[in-house]
Amino acid sequence: MAKQTNPTCRIQILLVENSKSAGEILYDSFNKVKGTLEKINSISIEFVKAISQEAALEYIECGVMPSGNSKQLKAEYGDVQAVVVSWEVCRSMSFVEKIVALRSNIHIFILTSEQNTYGLYNPRLGNVHFIQKKELVNNHHLELQRILNTFNERRRTPFWTAYKDYVEEANYTWHTPGHAGGRSFKNSPYLYGFYEFFGDNVFLGDLSASVEHLGSLLDSTGYVGLAEAKAARTFNVRKTFFVTNGSSNSNKIIMQTLLRAGDKAIVDRNCHKSVHYGCIQSQATPIYVNSQYSTRYGVFAPPSIKDIEDAIRKNPDVKLVILTGCTYDGILIPIRRVVELVKKINQAKGTNIKVFIDEAWFGYASFHPYFREYSAICSGADYVTHSAHKVLSAFSQSSYIHVNDPDFDEDYFREIFHLYTSTSPQYQIIASLGVCSMQMEIEGFKLMGKALEQAQRFRDAVRGRLSKIKVVEFSDFQREFRHLKTYGYGNDPLKVLLDVSALDCEVKQIQNYLQEKGFEVEKTTPEGTILFLFTIGTSTAKEGELFFALSELEHEAVRFDRKVRHGAGVKIPDVQTAGLSYFFEPREQIKIEHARGRISSFFVTPYPPGVPVLIPGQTITQEHIDYIEQQMKDNRTIHGCDDGMVYVAKE
Repeated sequence: MAKQTNPTCRIQILLVENSKSAGEILYDSFNKVKGTLEKINSISIEFVKAISQEAALEYIECGVMPSGNSKQLKAEYGDVQAVVVSWEVCRSMSFVEKIVALRSNIHIFILTSEQNTYGLYNPRLGNVHFIQKKELVNNHHLELQRILNTFNERRRTPFWTAYKDYVEEANYTWHTPGHAGGRSFKNSPYLYGFYEFFGDNVFLGDLSASVEHLGSLLDSTGYVGLAEAKAARTFNVRKTFFVTNGSSNSNKIIMQTLLRAGDKAIVDRNCHKSVHYGCIQSQATPIYVNSQYSTRYGVFAPPSIKDIEDAIRKNPDVKLVILTGCTYDGILIPIRRVVELVKKINQAKGTNIKVFIDEAWFGYASFHPYFREYSAICSGADYVTHSAHKVLSAFSQSSYIHVNDPDFDEDYFREIFHLYTSTSPQYQIIASLGVCSMQMEIEGFKLMGKALEQAQRFRDAVRGRLSKIKVVEFSDFQREFRHLKTYGYGNDPLKVLLDVSALDCEVKQIQNYLQEKGFEVEKTTPEGTILFLFTIGTSTAKEGELFFALSELEHEAVRFDRKVRHGAGVKIPDVQTAGLSYFFEPREQIKIEHARGRISSFFVTPYPPGVPVLIPGQTITQEHIDYIEQQMKDNRTIHGCDDGMVYVAKE
């Protein structure tokens, strides 16, 4: 088997001059000096020329999702990492702003003859630099290295570099963990197979908090703190914190930082169960904004903007608004509308309501202009959580907490962070969070362009070539949920929901068929939908193989047993009342079929997607029972309902 070679770091530098001859001179001058700098910086450099604003923007824009069939997607052009542009081309900073709107993380170098550039300074355009033309004449080598320095800073990984160097020193350990770099595994005839499977570095890299050299996750010191600060610059927020026990705990940390006993919080009914648990742990009072449920597709929609506004106006003493930015199935709520609404109310009423967005499934939103309109960070939310492992390149349980709140109480936050975080965090997770943010800084635009291209191609193939398997389009969601036609709701095309109900067989049979073919899906519903996630790790071959498997499925499904609907299409009732104090009250366990009219003590949560059907304090209705029994018949994992038993308040 041939050994895989490391991919080469490649940087494109776009040179923009309105004079063709001046552009050629600049191109030739930089090319003459690039050879030695490529060796010094371990990088491949390519220069690309443009002679107008339009040509430059078109080149930079390649990789943006086409709005119609007129524009061909070319994701391979996402390697532009710096732009060198003559002021004669710019004419004003509006051109620079257009570049930043497309690629917020790349650096722009303006060639100018003007000595005084102070008037051009704009704090919103932090990646803009100036090069004096007369100084460039004999210093192309120096200025090119200056350009590369900005790129090198962006691809720097403070914690990972220090961590790797430390592990490779192979120090003798006289501290935890007890396996001492894997020796207790390696020397054991019973555990050696475990050791061999993972390899040396997994065990050598399993370090203890006693290694002060690397810094502390709990206090953001040392290389950990440097990595978090760099991630904050990448995501363009005031503060970023690494979390090693998942976004479930990230959500609880934020909620317990901001809420005290009795405080009111507007909560999206569609929120992940960790948000509901966060209300219990902070002893806050949730004001639920109901999210509609589609009995056709088995998915939730985000709440309407009007319902959110009504909830805030009816509860002027509310402290926090908590919403899911992108649903499991890819429906996007217009966060900017919510933030503007809250700011308007704060100014009019003198309140200080904060906005917290659980963006677990949408961590890439700010790195591509197609998504940026719906990005919680770009929309001005005060707090945002990202599950870096769900759709980005980080290990499981990796999460970011992003803070933009000018009133952020960091000392209190630290105490809550200590409350939830182990004193022995997994160092591999910390390292993966650092390299993950670096990758999005450098490659985010290109990778998202490629993923969008693949998802679009797959959707087109299913629409055009399959007859019984249908793509659930955003227009389908809008027909199911009429409020999605207002206020600018959107859809993430990377979350491909397929309707397979026309195959007329149990969805579990379809799932088993796909598993036999080697495909594990993200989610299925009894209603007959299957969710596939396109991510930055999706290959073209993987995409094609999935389509072929679905094509075969249309023909093979005739062999399956005919479908018998187990109550599919049961509506989940809205949350009318909830009293989380019932979580702490005496309780008893009964069969779900006998629970009608009783008060729920625990959450009952089918997984996935992890949205509770029952909440403590809710009166259990026949609709609840029907829905839960439907999930049981479909062999779903249901947290809080073991063997058909649920906990209710003791009578």
